[in-house]
Amino acid sequence: MNKSVLIIESEPWLGDQYQRGLESQGFTVVRASNAYTAIDLVDQQHPAVIILGLLLSGASGLTLLHELQSYIDTAGIPVIVCSSLPNLRLDELQPYGVQRLIDSTTMQPDDLGVAVRSVLG
Repeated sequence: MNKSVLIIESEPWLGDQYQRGLESQGFTVVRASNAYTAIDLVDQQHPAVIILGLLLSGASGLTLLHELQSYIDTAGIPVIVCSSLPNLRLDELQPYGVQRLIDSTTMQPDDLGVAVRSVLG
């Protein structure tokens, strides 16, 4: 099973936390801090799952989601959104490939690993 995870998070300390937690649970992690780098990494690495913070520098996370859904080879990659934005709803993000929505202000250390395993089946 492909256990590679692409973390797209503009806040380095938050990306570090996500990466440490997932690596400690046996996942291989690649990181990007913006949408442009993320697109390149998706093409190169073909991650099994994408973890996405919506507030990115440059193109937003929503722009990236739209871009990923526009290609057959990337549209099937499950996405987990981690955000502190209020009023986000999973049902509104699902058309963009988002399968889980995690509130980054209340998440626990193991929440990402549980979410990744749940979307991998």
